[in-house]
Amino acid sequence: MKIYLRNLLGAVLAAAALFLPSPRCSCAGLDSSAGALVIAIVQPQHVDAYQEAVQGFLEYLRRHLPRQFTAILYEKPEKLYAALGSKDAPPVQLIVTIGTTVTADVIGRVHDIPVLFSMLFNPESILQGRRDVVGASLNIPFALQLELISTVLPRVKTVGLLYDPEKNDSTIHRYLAQAEDSRLRLKVFPVTSAKELPNALSKVAKEADALLGIVDSSVYSSRTTELVIRYTLKKQLPFIGISPSYVKAGALCSLTFDSRDVGRQTAQLALNILGGTPVEELEISLPEKIHFALNLKTADMIDVSIPGKIQDQAAIVYE
Repeated sequence: MKIYLRNLLGAVLAAAALFLPSPRCSCAGLDSSAGALVIAIVQPQHVDAYQEAVQGFLEYLRRHLPRQFTAILYEKPEKLYAALGSKDAPPVQLIVTIGTTVTADVIGRVHDIPVLFSMLFNPESILQGRRDVVGASLNIPFALQLELISTVLPRVKTVGLLYDPEKNDSTIHRYLAQAEDSRLRLKVFPVTSAKELPNALSKVAKEADALLGIVDSSVYSSRTTELVIRYTLKKQLPFIGISPSYVKAGALCSLTFDSRDVGRQTAQLALNILGGTPVEELEISLPEKIHFALNLKTADMIDVSIPGKIQDQAAIVYE
């Protein structure tokens, strides 16, 4: 069953006010009398969240861009490259990439047109310090994740995190520093391959009160997620998932983003770029509309009581 968002957790809202700066758009450099702009959007099809993000992007641009524009949608980067190499194709002023795979491909091939990404987890992993690319990240501030745990699981004291040191060492150090101001204690467990996962999960169950999932392909993949969920249910270990799909599959809860609003944030960055603001002066945005998903069946299975007040505040409830 799905319940549409009425209000976020009070604690989460309070934290969001501290960690989510208000973006500003500048259209000063845009001339409404100039010719139409051409914006190329590379978006893999058949992903609902990507389509919602593009819709939010285009809706915001239509309302706020003082010039006419043409948006050309490409399903694959190769089709974009073919168009860019054609003498008959109109010049492109901005390329928008949706998702990690196409973004990594495009920024490795295109260097003379501004590239704006959207719907990326951990964009720093593919940008590798580049300042000429910016966009809208899906990374929810870690402080909000800790607030969620404190609200839904007030008895939890120690939170376990599984991670691959080669991929997320700097991220884990940042999380540990942020947790110093929280009542929760973090306990980290390195995992370098899927083979090490069962042993690591056993350690988490013994040394932590809950498991918090983070974006890490060595730990959480299509092959391993089912294992993690089965194990945490068996051990009655609360598992805070990465997204609502994890909650639907059996995780207890998760925070999530609004895809259409991420598209709006991407459009705000586009307005700045098209208005003449150097990409290097812009910052990667974080999700601003954050929802809360909850699985009550899982709560019953792991013997966790969720007060009705918290259930009412969830955007998505699975029973």
